[in-house]
Amino acid sequence: MKMYPFNQASQVQFVSFDGKVDIFQKEFVFPKDGHNIDPALITDGVPPPKDTVRYNDLKEVKSLTPAQTGTLTDILYNYGYPGRWHSTRTVACYEPRNAILFLDGKGQALAFIEICFACRNTETSSAQISLGEMCEGKIDMIRKLFEQVGIKYGVH
Repeated sequence: MKMYPFNQASQVQFVSFDGKVDIFQKEFVFPKDGHNIDPALITDGVPPPKDTVRYNDLKEVKSLTPAQTGTLTDILYNYGYPGRWHSTRTVACYEPRNAILFLDGKGQALAFIEICFACRNTETSSAQISLGEMCEGKIDMIRKLFEQVGIKYGVH
């Protein structure tokens, strides 16, 4: 796969969580305001270790097999609207409960795609990440893939 972050990730994980996430010094964390690390994550004046995923803060974690990663890339890059389309749907809840986490060979967080299945919106940790053409059908396929790998929280 030539698209970032798939081209640099040695592992892709589906995760569920309660709260907004961010990557702080390559760490998948839960920031207080989206920019500053939550003081609750600082122990004895020391921020959490760099380059690690704080799995204790996640509800569910499922590592994808190569076949499941292939299915995900197929959904992201081979599905979309053919031709022109118009949309007026606007939902502003954006309370993401799920994400696709990309790890390098050392288990360090490279990037993530945050997903709110309730309002069908996404955010990425980097402008380099392309999700292809987003549409309701694509979000539904991603939701089904989350369910197939065993993620229950946030997908209903």
